[in-house]
Order: sequence, then structure tokens, then C-alpha cells
Amino acid sequence: MPVVQERPWSEAFQERADDFIDQGKIMGTNQHELPITEIVHRYPDQWVLVEETAWDSRGHPVSGIVRAASVQRDDLRAPLQALHQRSQVKTFIFYTGEQIPADLTVVL
Repeated sequence: MPVVQERPWSEAFQERADDFIDQGKIMGTNQHELPITEIVHRYPDQWVLVEETAWDSRGHPVSGIVRAASVQRDDLRAPLQALHQRSQVKTFIFYTGEQIPADLTVVL
């Protein structure tokens, strides 16, 4: 039986991160800055990881670069961690599908 040598976690993680950040692309998205409204339009019913690039006067993001998108939120975990290997990056994740109706009360 062959001996399998385990690599340190950071080395293995870096290789996986490099798979996501490959020549300006992460998970098949492009590097163009887009307004949030356009991101919602281009990625319907998906979880989207956005690197923030511009904010309104209240500090809310108004545009950004889509770094990953998926119907499964967990798929964004590795790209999110890879992005935060760089310092000073600001990101957020949001769902572009149907929002909770204003007249709906959620009890936790």
C-alpha cells in the first residue's frame, strides 16, 4: 500500500485558492465592475460573492466585482477564504432571488 504524505493545511488550501483565482477569474466569473442591480440581473436566484468597489454615503456597496456565484451558498466558502488571503479586501455575499416579503413576519 503506497504511503500518502499529507501536506500542511496552508499549502493545500493555497492550491485550492489558486484554482479559484486563476488568471483574473474565480469560479467562471469575470473581473468587470458591475452595479449591484446589474449583478442581481445577471445572476438570478443565486448566491453571489462580490468584492466591493464603491459605496454610497451610508457605506452600503453600490458596485463590485463578482468573484463567485452558485445556487449553493456553501460553494462560496473557498473563494471567500481565498479572497481574504489578500489584505484590505471587502466582500459580501447575498442572494439574488426572491426576498422575504415586507409583510411576512419571521419568528426564530
